[in-house]
Amino acid sequence: MSENDEKSCFELFWATWPSSPRKASKSKCLERWKKKALDKQWKQIHAHLTWIKTTDMWKKSNGDFIPAPLVYINQERWDGAEIPTPVTININFRDPVLDKLDNDTKNAAPMPEDVKKRMMELRQALKSI
Repeated sequence: MSENDEKSCFELFWATWPSSPRKASKSKCLERWKKKALDKQWKQIHAHLTWIKTTDMWKKSNGDFIPAPLVYINQERWDGAEIPTPVTININFRDPVLDKLDNDTKNAAPMPEDVKKRMMELRQALKSI
């Protein structure tokens, strides 16, 4: 991998890292990145970082518990970390029962007029109670 590719992986890492008071020492982080040859582990680092940014620990107290990126790199916190499989939700899902209910309603016989009239009378009576 060329110097530019290494820098690109590192730049992606740096851009992915959330803003916080501890996000500092970029040149030192880049130096460690190169020394550890982390471009080879970028996919694993990116997956871990993307997931951990969604955890309560990283979200609470305006990021007070987000480590410095240099600490993350030095401790190789992604190594061996279990990243949960993302749950996908189909937002277009519609319960088949609702489809059947809609269909049955469309195909239902109209209510007889005498029944409609009696229902209206009962509703009016209930409102006056």
